[in-house]
Amino acid sequence: ENWLQVQNLWIYLEAVFVGGDIARQLPKEAKRFQNIDKSWVKIMTKAHETNNVVLCCVGDEMLGQLLPHLLEQLELCQKSLSGYLERKRLIFPRFFFVSDPALLEILN
Repeated sequence: ENWLQVQNLWIYLEAVFVGGDIARQLPKEAKRFQNIDKSWVKIMTKAHETNNVVLCCVGDEMLGQLLPHLLEQLELCQKSLSGYLERKRLIFPRFFFVSDPALLEILN
């Protein structure tokens, strides 16, 4: 379950924090995401190299400890991003009628 949550959040936030204008405006979160990204890529590389899916998911205790931490860090990034979007909506109220993904597209 944690694996899927981390994967979904990582996919969503990667587009925001990798090289976009928002990453420059939220440097602390961009740095946090960069560290998360390194860990996630290591996990995915190890998963790719492991032939036995059960061994990959259950056999590694470090994975069981790392995934909740990554999820927590990703949620902090998402919370900061939501605050950033809320500030943009307060500046320009018409943005209240735009979804978060659409607003990210406009701002990036």
